[in-house]
Amino acid sequence: MWKTYLCLLLIFGLYDTFAKKIVKPTIVSSKSKKSSTSPKPSPSNCRCVAIESCPPDMKLDPRIVNQGTESPCLTGEIWCCQDIPPLPPCGTKRIKDAPAQPPGTAKYGDYPWQAAIISTNNTYLGSGVLIDTNHVLTVAHKVEPYLKSKFKIRLGDWDIRATDEQFPHQDYQSTKVFVHPDYNSKNYINDIAIVRLNASVPLTTSLNINTACLPTKPPVAGSRCYVAGWGANAFGPSGMYQRILRDVDVPIINQTTCEARLRATRLGTHFVLDENSFMCAGGELGKDSCEGDGGAPLMCLDEKGGPWYAVGLVAWGIGCADESVPGVYINIHNYLPWIKKTLIAT
Repeated sequence: MWKTYLCLLLIFGLYDTFAKKIVKPTIVSSKSKKSSTSPKPSPSNCRCVAIESCPPDMKLDPRIVNQGTESPCLTGEIWCCQDIPPLPPCGTKRIKDAPAQPPGTAKYGDYPWQAAIISTNNTYLGSGVLIDTNHVLTVAHKVEPYLKSKFKIRLGDWDIRATDEQFPHQDYQSTKVFVHPDYNSKNYINDIAIVRLNASVPLTTSLNINTACLPTKPPVAGSRCYVAGWGANAFGPSGMYQRILRDVDVPIINQTTCEARLRATRLGTHFVLDENSFMCAGGELGKDSCEGDGGAPLMCLDEKGGPWYAVGLVAWGIGCADESVPGVYINIHNYLPWIKKTLIAT
């Protein structure tokens, strides 16, 4: 009797020890609120998730156990850890060996930050630029009409009709749109918006998707930058939206020159270009963004050969690709305080 009892104790004791080593605890504190005295595990790659949401290849932190101690997670959640590779640097292209394309057509993977804005019935609306794993920057006039009817953000696309690209595109739902509070739909002053995605973009495993860098200073007049999009190849009825992403290089035009050139158009001699909202680029025959490209980023390569910066967003223009008529872009640098404030608030 005693021998049997002792044997059972040893078996249960060994099983308990074995279980503690192999099966990580999945039960957390019953507290419903996070506590300021919660333990702060050292791994920075851990997060609170539902018990069933921690994949098999991830680890549960054994320090978070249900022994009356406080937990950083809510009821029904566990502290799930994974060795996550660092995010790729912004403004970098990770597909290097894509086949060359005819002039005016972007190579696959050349603009991994390019976002396509698509309606719920799969109509192409415009473009934007991915600025972090959860947000896309675009112009307000492309998304403001759809605030009550959700739209999709497509990332990593190149040929909008192809289904066999090297890496598949990824679709996300818009969960919140932050339109600049002083946006004026009549003259496009402060025509800028931020779209929050319904999930984080897995940049580490998506070589065809990356973020663009936000500018640290205004672009230099005379420097050549690039704009890409699926918009029309000509202004007016003859223009057709493009199947494959196209790009073009355009020069940055200073404000004084731009305003003078725009006054020579139907805008008239009294036109004043709002220098806080807008910047200009282009004015060369056959080189311009056009209808349907609204929200597409104007990208400039760092002068030292570093990353690519999104300095502008396609806003409006007079015709497309006419000599001495530059295109008008939202000046992203002037909106950095609003962008950063909005991102923090989300």
